[in-house]
Amino acid sequence: MSSRKYSAIIAAVSACIIGQAGGVRADEPLKPTEPTLMAEPGEVVDVVDAFDTEKGDPFDLNLSLGFHQSWERGKIRRESYVGLDGKESTGGFTANVENIGEYKHSISTLNMRADVGLYKDLGFFFRVPLILADDRSIDDLSGSAKAVNAQFGRAADPATGSPMFRLPFNSPTRSGIDYIAAGLRWSVFNHYRDPTKPTWTWEVEGRFGVGEPLHACNANPEAVPAEAGFGGAARYPQCPGKTDDPDNQPKEVGNRWFRNPNGSRSPGISRGTNAIRLGTLVSNRFRYVEPYGGFWFMAEWQKANTDIGNYGDIEGIITNRPPIRGGLTGGIMVHPWENREQYQRFTIDLRFDATYVSQGRDYSPLFDALGTSNASSLVAPNPAAYQAGPVVDGQATSVGNYRRPIAFTGVTDVEAHGIFGGRVGFVVQAAQYIRFNVGVGLAHVQAHNISASDACNPDFSPSPGAAGRCRVGGRGSVTGAPNPNHRPSLDLPGRRFRVAETMIWDAWVAGTIMF
Repeated sequence: MSSRKYSAIIAAVSACIIGQAGGVRADEPLKPTEPTLMAEPGEVVDVVDAFDTEKGDPFDLNLSLGFHQSWERGKIRRESYVGLDGKESTGGFTANVENIGEYKHSISTLNMRADVGLYKDLGFFFRVPLILADDRSIDDLSGSAKAVNAQFGRAADPATGSPMFRLPFNSPTRSGIDYIAAGLRWSVFNHYRDPTKPTWTWEVEGRFGVGEPLHACNANPEAVPAEAGFGGAARYPQCPGKTDDPDNQPKEVGNRWFRNPNGSRSPGISRGTNAIRLGTLVSNRFRYVEPYGGFWFMAEWQKANTDIGNYGDIEGIITNRPPIRGGLTGGIMVHPWENREQYQRFTIDLRFDATYVSQGRDYSPLFDALGTSNASSLVAPNPAAYQAGPVVDGQATSVGNYRRPIAFTGVTDVEAHGIFGGRVGFVVQAAQYIRFNVGVGLAHVQAHNISASDACNPDFSPSPGAAGRCRVGGRGSVTGAPNPNHRPSLDLPGRRFRVAETMIWDAWVAGTIMF
């Protein structure tokens, strides 16, 4: 048999095998007319294009609609001066931590997003997360409700002995738009265009709070005691007015403070902040796998009308901003199946995230419970500053200057902590213009204090008359400027609240139409 016949037979057998396989392998050469879908980077780092003559794609527009569900569970505890033997500890140190309640928080969000190509590997995006339902509650934790609700119990107000809040505690369901976001995505390098380089994508996003800021609310408010002296209201409103509002001033009766029951606000939905987020990811595709990694950073600034407050001109304030967040991301996209001819692809996205949350003023799991508390130690306003009082035994004393009262709104100084988690996502490109994304995630939040405001700011040294409590023994040398955000009933060692064993579960589904 001639060599020409051998060649013809081999060619025929090869064509048969390829035909039976139903497609072309990812690592085989492409024909000039074949679609190049398999050479494109995965969804995590891909950027919409415009004016892309290489792809024959003059313009890209992606419209996405998705649903995201998040469940958070954690255990709230409180430091105690009472030791494990039932006796009060000495030396002022913390000897025990007691159960307060189990915190639950669920959020249902409808995510709307549009990506528009501006140039090659440069796109603009706009997104709106619409919160359909935000539910928060605190329930019994291993029999803690009886001890929390009792007079002089685990959550007692030092001024009266009454509980600061009662269990079970429920917040009203919130809904609405927290913020709108817009930004740019840019691939500095693209592995598809230059196989010698990885895909390197940068993203910058601005977030603008547009919804009503969060206000502390209690779905089942307490009755107004007769001795409060306000009259008219049988119960406090669900979302009581801010106590430094001229129309909602609290009242002091017999060394006890009472909240004004006549003021009322909406629950709100927004964090009431503007933010900027910057992030980058690098990936490199090796046939069917595409590892990637990167980092991100986000800073927030509260708006003037939020309960976080903006007291930057007060020397004693130590923490005056929401936490700064940053994180590392690492993962791998696996592309086990692709069909070039039909523009179809199936991707498995395995990812690990580590997030750092700095100390800051924030809405903690006790935001609603403490912010609606009728405890005198929380209802009474703090002075923004102190001034010299009468001289006692030759020593200058300080008295509060209440020309600028600082109300407690439920926002507290939250300790720095980490969040560690992973997720698995499945991306299915069903056709050239349709893509679906589903997945689940799980994260652990590191235990941390959620009421941790220091009493004094050591960076300032006011005069003895303006030092308030920030003096050794009350009359000695000055140790700093008084912090008006400090509440001894929450922030002193032995009285601080903390959250531990917190887990966050996530699930999502989204669809994208690509033009």
